[in-house]
Amino acid sequence: MFVDLSFFAVAEGHAEDYEAAFAPIVARAAEAPGCLSSELVRLTEEGRYCWVERWVSREAHLEFNEFLFGELLPGIPQLNDIVTRLVERDAEGMLVR
Repeated sequence: MFVDLSFFAVAEGHAEDYEAAFAPIVARAAEAPGCLSSELVRLTEEGRYCWVERWVSREAHLEFNEFLFGELLPGIPQLNDIVTRLVERDAEGMLVR
């Protein structure tokens, strides 16, 4: 099983906007072939989130990412103004149990 963790910082006062705009992305991932789960987690750090995705394989995840970056995200331009992806905190790996 492949796991992908993506971390985000949301501009102050925009948590509700971010959650509403990102919810359809999380849902679309959950419906994608090969996705086992897709969840957005509000961290205890103020304005920080983690998107936790579990996939049957890295290849299935990469296939969804083509759709995500090619079609989904360009259709939600308001996200660019309220959220920053914290690339240095992102992680991916394999489930060990």
